[in-house]
Amino acid sequence: MFPGTTILDYLFWMGMGVLQVLVIAGAYEWLKYYKKKVAWWQMAAMYGCFLSFCLVVAGGTTLMGEYESHGGYYFIGYLGVPHVIIMAILVKLFVFKKAKA
Repeated sequence: MFPGTTILDYLFWMGMGVLQVLVIAGAYEWLKYYKKKVAWWQMAAMYGCFLSFCLVVAGGTTLMGEYESHGGYYFIGYLGVPHVIIMAILVKLFVFKKAKA
């Protein structure tokens, strides 16, 4: 990822792990605060999409670290944008759904 360094790889992956924990914990607290009811399989689908997006970012930045910057940008652009769109659709369907009358 970071050629020629000894500690930046570990710091990057630790940062990615901390970021995922913060996003999941924050989403859980946000749903609880606004009293949104989301089933476990819906949360699993949204987390799966987020995890897949993180893998796309990791793959793209790995390509950039191996001096393939254009490939990394295309990787993130072509695979990351659909993930963001799908994640927005899932949040709209599962979290911001209309209340039943």
